[in-house]
Amino acid sequence: MSWYWLAWKRYFDFSGYSTRTAFWMFILYHLLFTVLFIVVDITFPAIGWWDVIYSIASFVPMLAIIVRRLHDSGRSGWWTWIFVVPAIGPLCLLYLLAQPSQQPQTA
Repeated sequence: MSWYWLAWKRYFDFSGYSTRTAFWMFILYHLLFTVLFIVVDITFPAIGWWDVIYSIASFVPMLAIIVRRLHDSGRSGWWTWIFVVPAIGPLCLLYLLAQPSQQPQTA
């Protein structure tokens, strides 16, 4: 759970790195909370919209951790834009996010 809160603490931090473990643990908890909020919205429609509110609130931390994960794999954060390519873009981004960390080059 600490990985999840760490991503929220670094809400607007688009620099630096996030390891594969940090990224995938954030994704796991994000999906669990999303499912939980969807179930609450379906079960109690009178208090609905929790899933939408959570999705909007978590957009920036999600984007930030994706950019940091790309940095950790040796790529520019601009690769995030590959997501908008229809059909194959999200798959390409998923592939890039799953790549191992690159050790920094020292001269």
